[in-house]
Amino acid sequence: MEEIFYAALALHIAGKPANKENIKAVLIKAGTPVDEPALDAIAAFVESLATAHQDKEGALDPRIIKFLTNELTGQKVEPKQLEVLLAELSKAAASVPETQNAIFRDLIASEEGDARHEARGSIAREEVIIKEAKAAAVGPVPGSEVGTQGKGRYVYGVAVGDRDVRLGPIGIEGSEVYTITYEDISAIVHNCSTEPYQSTDDETVKNWVSTHQSVLDAAGEQLGIIIPLGFDTILQPKNDATSPDQVVRDWLKQDYERLHTVMRKVEGKDEYGVQVSYEPKLIIKQISEQSEEIRKIKEEMATKSPGMAYMYKQKLERVVKAETERLADVWFSDFYGRIKKHTDDIVVEKTKKLNNGKVMLFNLSCLVAREKIDSLGKELEAIDNTDGFSVHFSGPWPPYSFAAKPVVLVKGE
Repeated sequence: MEEIFYAALALHIAGKPANKENIKAVLIKAGTPVDEPALDAIAAFVESLATAHQDKEGALDPRIIKFLTNELTGQKVEPKQLEVLLAELSKAAASVPETQNAIFRDLIASEEGDARHEARGSIAREEVIIKEAKAAAVGPVPGSEVGTQGKGRYVYGVAVGDRDVRLGPIGIEGSEVYTITYEDISAIVHNCSTEPYQSTDDETVKNWVSTHQSVLDAAGEQLGIIIPLGFDTILQPKNDATSPDQVVRDWLKQDYERLHTVMRKVEGKDEYGVQVSYEPKLIIKQISEQSEEIRKIKEEMATKSPGMAYMYKQKLERVVKAETERLADVWFSDFYGRIKKHTDDIVVEKTKKLNNGKVMLFNLSCLVAREKIDSLGKELEAIDNTDGFSVHFSGPWPPYSFAAKPVVLVKGE
């Protein structure tokens, strides 16, 4: 058994995977007889080494140390030699490359749904915008800069129509909102500084975001179809020879065909957020009851010594994790396909970590025709009634995820 430990140690130091196949290859090349039962036990130990190292911040699990001590003592390894061997093995575990540790952390983060998410619409979207606005909060308050006041145009969105419309002082900080037209489309704007809106105060930013949305709502009532632009979209001239209003017209002209395409796409439709999550404990229970491989591992584990049982427990956890990940792909394909039938377009967003013990399977922004919303609701209700799964449904929102961003210079992006 000692030779197996040294083979595993050599692989660790060489930066090679210390799996059963590699350990066996080293032993054969060294002309050492292979003890298959011992190799199985040590291979299981090595595979659990990284997890133990992470959980104990560099220290091996004491149960593993006890197991190794018992086994090596049984092999009549001298105490001093045993001490050196365990020290070297611990050192090897601590020297696993950081990239490997990062992979282990990512796997665990994936299992727990620990991914970051930028939501569209709702409060979650506001929180993202608040963070972005606060990130550069060292800047001056908009409009306070000498020589830049009024040189920018804050763009709320684009509407159908060629009329010059004044919506009144309904904009951010009471700004006068009006339209700038080109052909048969118009941008909804207010005059502003060329600097982005920034504040360290959450309430201030929330008010700005809320006002941005209320302007779009008011414009929609008067102008009809609206392509919403994100908070803090500011256009500005590159030089004093071009007026700020002309910069907006130039953008409308440059993006004219694309804007019309988006308008046709979003007409009569709204954006909805759909998040499907599952309960890990319930899903794992179902997997454990249905998997023949897991049943066999549990049976074998019940007959082993405490040290060997721990190794089998680690193996069991890996098998359950792999099966959960496999099923997650199946669930995604099934649920996504069912939802897609009731939508006109879907953007797959990043998932986020939940605080209710559940794991988010996917997070979608869906463009839905108003006549399809009832059928989508019934489909989501069916998914929500699936044992172990839940659905969070929000909207309607303006179609931010499907809007066209300016291709000219945009401040604040």
